Amino acid sequence: MPKILIIDDNPEILALNTSHLSREGFNITTADTGTKAITLLKQNPYDCIILDIMLPDTDGYAICKTARSLTNAPIIFLSCLDSLDDKVKGLMIGGDDYMTKPYSLKELSARVHAHLRREKPKNLLTSGVASIDKDNRIIHTPEKYVLLSQKEFDLFMLLFENPGNVYTKEEIYDSLWQPAKTDISTVAVHILKLRRKLGFAAAYIGTIETSVSGGYYLARHEDKPEG
Repeated sequence: MPKILIIDDNPEILALNTSHLSREGFNITTADTGTKAITLLKQNPYDCIILDIMLPDTDGYAICKTARSLTNAPIIFLSCLDSLDDKVKGLMIGGDDYMTKPYSLKELSARVHAHLRREKPKNLLTSGVASIDKDNRIIHTPEKYVLLSQKEFDLFMLLFENPGNVYTKEEIYDSLWQPAKTDISTVAVHILKLRRKLGFAAAYIGTIETSVSGGYYLARHEDKPEG
């Protein structure tokens, strides 16, 4: 039975949503403050989160950001704030959907069902709470995501799947660019681009280091870089 966490300070809305979604076959837990919600999220796994924005002790945006460091469960904002800016902010900060009050209970349950049956990308790697979508070349952390070019992604995966292994420029070039009408200096250029693009994700996926011999390797955040 899928577990749903509903976060809202309105007791009538909590009661209505709990009653309706329970009849739909969901196991419902509720929280009427941000503090209670965060405590529950730290202690229990949930399959979906329904989140109001205006709460007595914090706002839903802050809860969403914290939740994204704890779970990849879909987050559906359910709020009386109906401006485009509010919706965009909710989706950009980590929400998966946004509904405005008043709303249809049938539509709410339909959206929950839709998010729960949505398949994850088939080629999805995880590193803690970060994910690597190999199909779409996206590196995603709770705070941000970045889309890499094909060559950038190929280079990243070479290093990521072999952490600590030092690759010379020649080895990288032969592996990813040969035969190609380009100079070996393109390796250093792509390394620089990756370092800039992936700096935000260093705590999750590691950092690209230069060895004392001049090669490159990926050092996970728990490892000590060479030299």
